[in-house]
Amino acid sequence: MLNLNNVYNYYSSQLAAPNRSRFHSHKRNDLKTVYNNMVKQNQHSPFYKFTFSDATQAYAIGIKEAAMSLQAEGKSLSGQEDSVFDQMTAVSDNENVVFAQLSDTVSEDLPDTLSIQVDTLAKGQVNVGNYLPDGESAFAPGDYSFGISVGHNKYTFQLTVHEGDTNQQIQRSLASSINQNNIGIRASLRSNRIEGTSALTLRSEAVGLPNDNELFFRFEDGYLENDITSQLGIDQVETAPTNARFYINDTLHTAVSNRISLNHSMDLDLMSASKTPVNIYLVPDEDKIATKLTSFVNSYNQLVDIARHASSQRGATKLMRDITGIARRNREALESVGLTINENGYLDKTGEADSAQIKNLFNNELSGFSRDLQRTTEKMTLNPLDYIDKVVVTYPNNTGTYPNPYNPSKYSGLLFNDYA
Repeated sequence: MLNLNNVYNYYSSQLAAPNRSRFHSHKRNDLKTVYNNMVKQNQHSPFYKFTFSDATQAYAIGIKEAAMSLQAEGKSLSGQEDSVFDQMTAVSDNENVVFAQLSDTVSEDLPDTLSIQVDTLAKGQVNVGNYLPDGESAFAPGDYSFGISVGHNKYTFQLTVHEGDTNQQIQRSLASSINQNNIGIRASLRSNRIEGTSALTLRSEAVGLPNDNELFFRFEDGYLENDITSQLGIDQVETAPTNARFYINDTLHTAVSNRISLNHSMDLDLMSASKTPVNIYLVPDEDKIATKLTSFVNSYNQLVDIARHASSQRGATKLMRDITGIARRNREALESVGLTINENGYLDKTGEADSAQIKNLFNNELSGFSRDLQRTTEKMTLNPLDYIDKVVVTYPNNTGTYPNPYNPSKYSGLLFNDYA
């Protein structure tokens, strides 16, 4: 007889509980159906005597777990509500202009198609100083300073010029000092290699128009001793900050950033301006569908593994025949989505398929494969003990309809451990 303590010990020995999707969940009526099917099956089944070793019990439980997993993976690909086909992704037909990405939560108000035309990108402020000869020095040795106002904050920088310091060395030193202080400005050198000159360039980290609709940073001159601003020419604005200007479905919008959020559901990155609209589509996430199909193949092959490695169980041959029979009977349908069965009974992914082909294969109303899969996995889940060694004690009384309530109770640990 089945020792339920061993069943519980089997589950408690696992490091983590199996991951369950909503397709493992059952409503009250579903549980009632499972129980009634179990009673009906045992009503017309012989009464068996079992001799369970730990390995046999692990084998039987493994069949039930693997069959449930295979059944759930198949349902997740069937196009039912909340299946993998409801997980959408945003696709741009020109990612060089607009890149689109869905957020974790997608609003139902988000349209399936968007038309976006980018007139101008949001830009920051860029100041470019005077081009000075690299190997010469325009500054006499001594101490210098300059001040920058960034928003409401003011910063003062000090510089000591030594004998022999070149213009390029002085510019690099100032750029390093500005960058190290993290004031919202990035400094660099712009070089003219033909003329052998360089200019100190300052760029605001922020883009778009500031609140005062003017500049991100200014230079405070006139109050600092030996102010170096004019000599460097870094108060010269090359590019003034501007907002992004774009159309969504022919409606004009502006933004202070090149990343736009629509209904907190979709993020749009404006990459460049374009004279023609870019179309954004919501489509099923092919990558997630392909990953889920791989999970289905792995679950199927797990059952094949169980059958192949249970050499001591005479019922393993029947298990192998039942699981591989699904693939052999539906070989052509599986090949339509790039799945083939090899000589050892395993499924291999040998090709690619689009989401519509995969959805049709697993659609219960359209696909004989899906119905075959459901029927076989339900049988395995309902009575995994059908695949173990057993001895018939009594045959059922086929003339009566009275079920034996003690017969199904032996299987409850296998059937209901994950439902309750």
